[in-house]
Amino acid sequence: MVRLEPINDYVILKRLESSCNIGDIILPELDKQQIIRAEVVARGPGKILDTGARGPMATNPGDIVLVNVLSCAPTTLPLDLEGEYLLVPEKDIVAIIRE
Repeated sequence: MVRLEPINDYVILKRLESSCNIGDIILPELDKQQIIRAEVVARGPGKILDTGARGPMATNPGDIVLVNVLSCAPTTLPLDLEGEYLLVPEKDIVAIIRE
C-alpha cells in the first residue's frame, strides 16, 4: 500500500459530504461555495522558519476542518481510494470543527 507523507506545512485532506451542522450553525451545500468540509488524513512536519526550526502545525490526522478552496487551488490527488483527496497548505484551512 502506498503511504503519502506531505512535506513542510502541507496537509492531505479527504473531502466530506457537502452540508454540516456546527452547533446551531447550518452550513448548507458547502461544495457549491468556496468553503468545503474535509478530514485531515496526513500532515507535514511544519514550515521551516527563518531560524531553521520547524513551525508548529495546528491540525492533526482525524481533525474535521473547513477549507477555503478558492484561495488555495487545492491539488486533487490521483489515488485509487474511495473519495476525493486534496493537498493544501495548512494556511488555507480556515477552521477546525471541535465537538
